[in-house]
Amino acid sequence: MPQFDINRPRRRLKSLGVMLASFVALVSVALLLVTHEPKKAESSPPPVRAAIVPQIADAKSEAEITLRGKSFSIFQRKLVMPYGGEVLSIEIKEGQPVNENDTLVKFRLDRQARIEVMGILYPAKVQDLKQAVFDQKVTRDKLKDVSLKLHEMDVEKAKQNLNDVQQLWDRKLVEQEALRNAERKLDTANKKLLESNKSLKQAEESLAKTQGDLKFFEDKYKRELDLLEYQTRRSYQDSDIPNDIAFLKAPISGQVLWISPELRVNAEHAAGFPAITIAPTNPMVVRCKVHELDLVKLKMGDRGTVVFDAIPDKKYACKVSRIPWLSRNPALEVPADYEIECLLENGDGKIKDGLTCNVRVSVAQ
Repeated sequence: MPQFDINRPRRRLKSLGVMLASFVALVSVALLLVTHEPKKAESSPPPVRAAIVPQIADAKSEAEITLRGKSFSIFQRKLVMPYGGEVLSIEIKEGQPVNENDTLVKFRLDRQARIEVMGILYPAKVQDLKQAVFDQKVTRDKLKDVSLKLHEMDVEKAKQNLNDVQQLWDRKLVEQEALRNAERKLDTANKKLLESNKSLKQAEESLAKTQGDLKFFEDKYKRELDLLEYQTRRSYQDSDIPNDIAFLKAPISGQVLWISPELRVNAEHAAGFPAITIAPTNPMVVRCKVHELDLVKLKMGDRGTVVFDAIPDKKYACKVSRIPWLSRNPALEVPADYEIECLLENGDGKIKDGLTCNVRVSVAQ
């Protein structure tokens, strides 16, 4: 029988696999050469370190946090009418700058307010105590200068009379009863003198107490008068101004932010009526809502820029002036956000209360 080599088919398959792998490799190299863009004749690329340096610089550079906010004055002063009355004149308009103590409104007190004011200006208690002090001084002076001196004279006369009777008694010229009468007269005169001194002491103590009460109520009157003049913004020493006229004046220098629409000439308002709001407008603050992830990146004094929607052509420099500890929404179900404040100058006076804006704050990474 013919002999067959059983390893020959395996060698053929192996050779065929090698040829196929070589063919695939050659095709791959050809495709790579066709698709690869030839290198340009340029200088050699920069060293690896030069490519890493910009990345390090970017990692250390400042990043920006962009926030939405609104402008507000740093504080406000609200003026109310301290007493009820009729508006006589309004001297200002909304948006007008004012100086401290400028007259804003003039009004006439109503009947109830006039009664209260007259009760402060002419307190009956003080008048009664002044009259009582005067009467008690008269009584004291009578006791001291008249009654006491008369009783002192009576005592001196009784002493002299007793001395004369005693001399006559020593000479046996009078009866013993006369001596006893002289002694009784001296004793009576001394008692009256003692009572007169006691009455004088009581009168002086009563006068001192009344004078103390008068001083207390006079001090109370001065305090109430000072408060009245502060509330009505006028002096009651000025006789040219009737007592029923009062004013609203600017407590600070600033800008008139708001005037009540009901504040009109000839309108009558009750005590406590909110009339005007005044606030300084330079500097201003911008309040922004910040997410908790951004809040931890901020610190006091961080600088930034503000662009208002209504003033898009100008950037205002600002700095973070307040970072709160308490969040606006402490509920556990939602992330916390906070309300920060940024301070900025309003030198041109264009920024008003309530303008919306974008705030970009630079923070170091």
